[in-house]
Amino acid sequence: MSKLTAILGFCLVALLVLSDAAASAQTRKGPPRAIKFDEFERLGHCDLGARLDNFAIQLQNQPSAKGAIVSYAPEGEGRGTGKHVLEMIKDYLVNSRGLASDRIETIYGGRYLSPYLSHTELWVVPQGAPPPKTVKHTSPVETFQGLYIDEIRHDDFLFEFPEETEEGGPGIGDSSDASFADMLHQQKNAVAYIVVYDGEDLTPGAWRRLGQRDIDKFKEFNVEASRFKLVLGGHKSLTHIQHWIFPDNVPPPVDHVGSERAFAKTVRADSFYLYDLDEKNQASIYSRLSEILTLDKTVRAFLVVRLEEPEPEEATPREPVEQSPPPVDLTRLVEKWRVDLANTHKIGPDRLIIVFSSEHSLPGFSLWFVPKGAPLPNPKEDEEQP
Repeated sequence: MSKLTAILGFCLVALLVLSDAAASAQTRKGPPRAIKFDEFERLGHCDLGARLDNFAIQLQNQPSAKGAIVSYAPEGEGRGTGKHVLEMIKDYLVNSRGLASDRIETIYGGRYLSPYLSHTELWVVPQGAPPPKTVKHTSPVETFQGLYIDEIRHDDFLFEFPEETEEGGPGIGDSSDASFADMLHQQKNAVAYIVVYDGEDLTPGAWRRLGQRDIDKFKEFNVEASRFKLVLGGHKSLTHIQHWIFPDNVPPPVDHVGSERAFAKTVRADSFYLYDLDEKNQASIYSRLSEILTLDKTVRAFLVVRLEEPEPEEATPREPVEQSPPPVDLTRLVEKWRVDLANTHKIGPDRLIIVFSSEHSLPGFSLWFVPKGAPLPNPKEDEEQP
């Protein structure tokens, strides 16, 4: 056999093999089917926005295909539920990425195996393909009893922070609250216990406010406040909040200690910056300030107000720029608080000490609470805070 004949024979065999492989691949390909594009659990705004943008681009590149969103998450209404996740993602794809609403199918797959998280899948569904099949997860929602959450908390004063931005898109947090509400809906005779251990950083009355705030947030999930019992469990170095669930015929997991500890340690409540001080947050801070000074008449509040340094005059005037809302006048604000405390709550100026400073680069103020007999903090310490 010549060398040329051998080569031609080899090529013929190779062609036959490739032909058979192509035919086999075509047979295996079969009818069109949905393809999983991405999957995730908890994601921040920017990360989720980037993944949804990629998903939208894929669908734009396949104009005959549809998109399917599958969510495994708690049942019910409210943030963290499957319904919320599906609506949020579809809204972003339609209203922010311009996809037609009828190209996006939402599928609730049931509860996820972890009650603290949701699981989301993005699928590309070619024309003629059936929607993706869901998987059945075993969930403890209907039978769970005992300690559900134990978290360290901070006695914060501000509540109004934006949950999503136009630039970052939506975000998916945990589903722990949604699952706890789901448990209470499924277990009709269960009682939820919110147990607070007050820490050394808590100001007077804060344990009750933090616990009540946890109860109030379940209104979003249509859980009645009567299903909850608020308990002061004791004292720890750090503030803890626990969520428990038990049948109503089971004793409470922790006994109520009766009263909070005496306020004996100076606490730096928080530092507030000028860009945070919208009207809602001003009201929140003043409400807490007046509450603390009213509850414990031996406590003093110490405000270190950081004023904005005036900008030097420029030799060449700047071009006109679009006008923004005027900043908060910190001096006027704290003086108003002083007057309101005196007139409404009969709290004298000896219990609200205000110090002004212009040495800090970020205007705003820091708030301290000082127990009876303790010295006032050094204002220089505030400037060293990050």
